[in-house]
Amino acid sequence: MWVSISLIAMTAATAALPCVLPPDTPSNNIPEGFAIQVQNSSFPVIHNRLMNQWVAGGGDQHLYLSPVGNPAGDLTLVDGVITQSNSGKTIRAVINGEYTAFDNTTKMFMTERGDPRAVYDVAYGCNPDTDAVQTQLVFKERAGAAAGGHICVRLASGNRYEFRYSPPGNTAVDDPARQCIQVTLAVVRR
Repeated sequence: MWVSISLIAMTAATAALPCVLPPDTPSNNIPEGFAIQVQNSSFPVIHNRLMNQWVAGGGDQHLYLSPVGNPAGDLTLVDGVITQSNSGKTIRAVINGEYTAFDNTTKMFMTERGDPRAVYDVAYGCNPDTDAVQTQLVFKERAGAAAGGHICVRLASGNRYEFRYSPPGNTAVDDPARQCIQVTLAVVRR
């Protein structure tokens, strides 16, 4: 009986430990395949959904939240750029499509072309639901533009949430009528 109570007390104490981030700086290369989970617990409609790909013209892959599109669980990170190789073809995350003035954002998608790349740093963070340590992609820059800004998701046609780039200092994304929700990109392995 005392052993059971002690075990329960130790388990409860362990579960209550705060997330402690490792002291090292992770590499900006992740060679093992991963998927991206979007996190923002203030917005349950998008929280914990995965980034999927939707085949577009010219071999491009547009990026939407699941369940739209096809799962993207074989991504890698090469020098901070989300990359996917398949059948001898390599596509990378870029920011250069469908700029919209009403929220001052630009679409992020994946392509073989040399459009400005979306560049990320890798960092450790805490999962907002479990408080477990997780690996996160932290937006660094749109190649060739000022450093900073963030990635957000917004509702697009057909009740799909698409991935967008918001430049530094952009407040237009906060308009509740046309909101683009800032998200954390967590690296997950499925």
